[in-house]
Amino acid sequence: MARILLVDDSASARALLGARLREKGHTVDEAAHAADAAEMALGSPPDAVVTDLFMPGISGLQLCRLLRAEPATAHVPVVLLTASDDRRSRFWARNAGATAYVTKTEIDRLTQVLGDLTSSPMTRPPPTQNPQVVTRGNVQERLSQLLDASLFESTIAGEVRALSQKAEELEQLFADLAALASDVAGYRWLALATDAVAAPHVVHKTRLFIHTHPDLRDAAEREARDALEVPPPPERRKPAEGDAHVITDKRAVEAEWSTPPILLPIRFGTTSIGQVAIAPSRRGASHDDRRLIAILASELGGPLRMAALVAEARRLASTDTLTGLLNRRAFVERIDKARAASDKQLFPISVLLLDVDHFKKVNDTLGHDAGDAVLQGVARTLTSIARKSDFVARWGGEEFVLALTMTAEAGARVAAERVRRAIADSKYVLPSGAEHRATASVGLASAEGPDWQLDDLLGRADKAMYSAKHRGRNRVETA
Repeated sequence: MARILLVDDSASARALLGARLREKGHTVDEAAHAADAAEMALGSPPDAVVTDLFMPGISGLQLCRLLRAEPATAHVPVVLLTASDDRRSRFWARNAGATAYVTKTEIDRLTQVLGDLTSSPMTRPPPTQNPQVVTRGNVQERLSQLLDASLFESTIAGEVRALSQKAEELEQLFADLAALASDVAGYRWLALATDAVAAPHVVHKTRLFIHTHPDLRDAAEREARDALEVPPPPERRKPAEGDAHVITDKRAVEAEWSTPPILLPIRFGTTSIGQVAIAPSRRGASHDDRRLIAILASELGGPLRMAALVAEARRLASTDTLTGLLNRRAFVERIDKARAASDKQLFPISVLLLDVDHFKKVNDTLGHDAGDAVLQGVARTLTSIARKSDFVARWGGEEFVLALTMTAEAGARVAAERVRRAIADSKYVLPSGAEHRATASVGLASAEGPDWQLDDLLGRADKAMYSAKHRGRNRVETA
């Protein structure tokens, strides 16, 4: 049968349990204290350990954690015994790594559990050639180290989970994560890649964040992109001829640094939402480095998901649901924010306010679905014409607004005519499959100096737009 190590501070309990286990053919070694049991188990690992849950000094839970942490005994099943069957004890037993939890009144069940654990061959590592010799002092010291490590890891995990409370922006989340990681570990670089699931409305499917020394920025980005399989942005896909900095072979990275990056997936439930990687320094990856990256990977799912939800909420609050453009409120907020940063980024500024001609007739004769298709088509046209520095929004109904930054009236006239012509030349496919043509009346207003007010600009553009309508539509009028 099996060799069982029985641990209980009660001599009568050991006698009773030991007798029943020997009746079943097991060889039983007894220990009155967990420290003695640890020395015995580490010196000569048994087939199973049966230990009381609560004992003076080192408890059965602590003994279980200690045996699980040591390579020589990590495979040894541990059965925890207790006098009372309470939920809290079962919870701690499960989280300590116990194989089973049995009350002392269930002796028959204990023998059955041990029979199941020891009767069939189990996958175990080969016997240790030189088993670890420990003393009571070493056991106490090792247990203290485990408790310190557990406290440290739970603190780090709590700090990572707390990032969700400040997860308004992915950029800030990663900055806080890097500050935490750099406080406890040294590395060449730390990288975070978020999948499209984490931020479904981001233009690029994957966003990459890297923390490294400024002097290592280029090399770190090449390594991180290679390790996380994140391609460079489109404008950087084709390097200049003779560019020696592009890494095309993963082995080139590993040749430059003796230790490759440690990479782990980040999950929210069963869904993968990103990856986190850490590149150890030249000394290599320590056990602490590997534990750190494991904690980051296991705890980052919640904060990343929270950041994605916040971003989605902001997107919905600032986006017109039909066209995908900024809504009216977001348009005003974006310009106010840009103006607060620097007026010089905006003026001279011009505003185009346009209204789709005869739009009510489209809704009345072709249906609201057809009207929606026309509005979506106009939105696409405006987006294709606008520069990155411009602001495009649906102003309401069939009205749109386009703010042209760093554009005086002369240049705005050219842009406005280009917008008008593009809308008129476009073909808008309706849900029925038919094509529809549309035109727009455009009002233009400009401000040259810094003392401009957005309300005044929009008011003048609105008057110019109505002037265009009164003068025959499909034309541009300037305030």
